[in-house]
Amino acid sequence: MKRNSTNRFSLLGIKTKNMLDGIKALPEKVAFTIGLSLILCSPLCLFFMSFLFPLGNGTKMIIGSVVYFFALLLILSAADKRHSRIGKKT
Repeated sequence: MKRNSTNRFSLLGIKTKNMLDGIKALPEKVAFTIGLSLILCSPLCLFFMSFLFPLGNGTKMIIGSVVYFFALLLILSAADKRHSRIGKKT
């Protein structure tokens, strides 16, 4: 079976070559909303996950830093789109 190398990554139904193209393909408001909700909800989710699984402090910090990095990418992508859109109007 031949694998299609052009559509390797899918983010919310948007098929792209890599993850950064998928983040850039998201609409501005969707990217900002997902990024902000990740920042606000991830500590609460980690707190509740610590009741289900024995997570050490180091593991929580690693998971939190990965989630914050992904959220930061989403928010910066939304800010870049907004900045370029506003810059074209003037």
